[in-house]
Amino acid sequence: MKTSYLSLSLVLIAVLVLFAGCRKDKEYDEDMLVGSWRTSTWSYVFHENHSGNRTQGIVTQNFTWSLSGDELELRVTQYEESESQITTFVTFVLESLSGSKMGAYNKNDPTKSIIIFTK
Repeated sequence: MKTSYLSLSLVLIAVLVLFAGCRKDKEYDEDMLVGSWRTSTWSYVFHENHSGNRTQGIVTQNFTWSLSGDELELRVTQYEESESQITTFVTFVLESLSGSKMGAYNKNDPTKSIIIFTK
């Protein structure tokens, strides 16, 4: 009898740990991204056709974007002086998104510092 209670308890604990460890991805409406956004260093423009650009000072870079769950991926196209094209990927993890404010961090930033975007 003790063995069956112990076995049942272990199974219940395993199930609880399994469900507690599952992170449900947040879902965001990509239509809310469309428009102009600013951070402390960059200005971003997201178009409905999943293209856009970002500007910092006199530097403007074109990108295409996609949103999957809570991950916003930018495929940024840059041109070098030799006219060669370089594509880099920037992935933001969204923490919040409203009509006028977005909070996200760069997925490659180990500190997960939140960047505030405002429309």
